[in-house]
Amino acid sequence: MSKRRVTMTEQLHDARHRLFDAHYRVSSSLRAAHILSSLQREHIFCTFWLEGRSTSFNTLLLEVRETDGWLGVDVPPNFPKVVPSGSAIAMLARIDGIISGFRSAIVRIEGDVVTIRYPDAVYQLQRRQLYRVPPTVQDPDQVEIYRQGAQRVMGRMQDVSAGGLRILASCPKDYPFRQNEVVPQLIFTLRGGKSLHVPAIIRFVEPHRPGAMGVMLGVEFQNPPAADQERVAQYVQARDREILRVLGIGLHRSAKAETVSWKNLIKRWWKT
Repeated sequence: MSKRRVTMTEQLHDARHRLFDAHYRVSSSLRAAHILSSLQREHIFCTFWLEGRSTSFNTLLLEVRETDGWLGVDVPPNFPKVVPSGSAIAMLARIDGIISGFRSAIVRIEGDVVTIRYPDAVYQLQRRQLYRVPPTVQDPDQVEIYRQGAQRVMGRMQDVSAGGLRILASCPKDYPFRQNEVVPQLIFTLRGGKSLHVPAIIRFVEPHRPGAMGVMLGVEFQNPPAADQERVAQYVQARDREILRVLGIGLHRSAKAETVSWKNLIKRWWKT
């Protein structure tokens, strides 16, 4: 089963299922207002969901009217023509590498603008939770998925963060994977260590495509032992440093340093 690059939309889709927790709520109203202002002022692309639907849309935040209690959002391409007033929405974006977002509800749609309520809260994932790195080709990547009332399924780790895994799993022979399905045990191994046994919950299931050999899962660890969580965090940080070193990011270069194209840097990164 081959590895596949994870798209930005998939990363945001996965983050949407764990971002809106009180732990990640921005406590300062001034900070929350600044985040919304940055989205609008810097024309940062946002990913927009109607709650209860898996389809996402790309959009821009056009206006921020805190005192009037609303935001103006560009109508995304292929957006449904009829959406009831009061429909719940979620919007996420990356600001300086940090996933930020909020929940709101549609007030009305007029012309090219979707008016939504000014959000009650803004959320940001901690940097420690954001690092998502792929294993090297030499690293172990096999994952065993033990399910309740269903057969064990094998998969391969596509990337790992301190909070969970993205897994390309074999298609189950009995029951399909479900969003929010509790997984009593994941078994996987990181470089140079013993197997980890961690309970998890499935936060994202990629829609099955006819003829596909596997299904992509986003899983979140559920109360793992502190020692195991620290091992995962250490591996993620080590891989992150390796990737930055290969890309030459954050390192001092001499004037005689070799000029390397971004395309070739990406090739080097993926081979590490």
